[in-house]
Order: sequence, then structure tokens, then C-alpha cells
Amino acid sequence: MAEYDDVVRILMANADKSFVKRILQPNAYPTLDLGNGMKATHKMAWTEANGKYYVHPTILYDGKALKDWGDKAFDQAMKSGNVLEFKTPEEADWFSKRYKAAWGD
Repeated sequence: MAEYDDVVRILMANADKSFVKRILQPNAYPTLDLGNGMKATHKMAWTEANGKYYVHPTILYDGKALKDWGDKAFDQAMKSGNVLEFKTPEEADWFSKRYKAAWGD
């Protein structure tokens, strides 16, 4: 339960960010066809830049459709403000793997 609480606390503190809105309300947004019957609204990664650690989506929403930015996702996420900053790489890694706890999975 503590893990769920920590994830929800972080998400609620950042509820104004586009990708966090999609995490909190996944059914309100389209999905991206990944092929082989797989669909996604999110894929998360974390990146170290200038001594800081950022969690960001690799799939971004432009208001109409989702696009997987792949290895260019961090730059695009930074431009659009779709990042969460963490103090350590361990915290960033933890959140990037556990954000779906908000869905109760």
C-alpha cells in the first residue's frame, strides 16, 4: 500500500502535466498501436541530464494522437514540460517502473 500511496502522491503533485493526466485518466485518451496486438498509452523512461534525473514518457500526446518518440523522447518531453525531476537515479528508476501502481495493478 505504501508504494501505491507514494506513486499517487507524486502523480497528484504533478497532475497538471499532460502525460500525468493520461496516467490518471487512461481511458480518456487514445491508445497507440504497437503492433502484434499490443496497444499503449504510455511507455516511461528516465534520463540523467546535467546531474539531474528525469522521468519522462517516450509516447507523447499532441492533443489529437499519440506518437512514440523513441530515443528523441527526452528532448521532446523537456520542450513540452512532460518530465518529473528526481534527486537520485534510484528514485527515477523506481518511479519509471512503478507509475502504473496508480491503476491498482
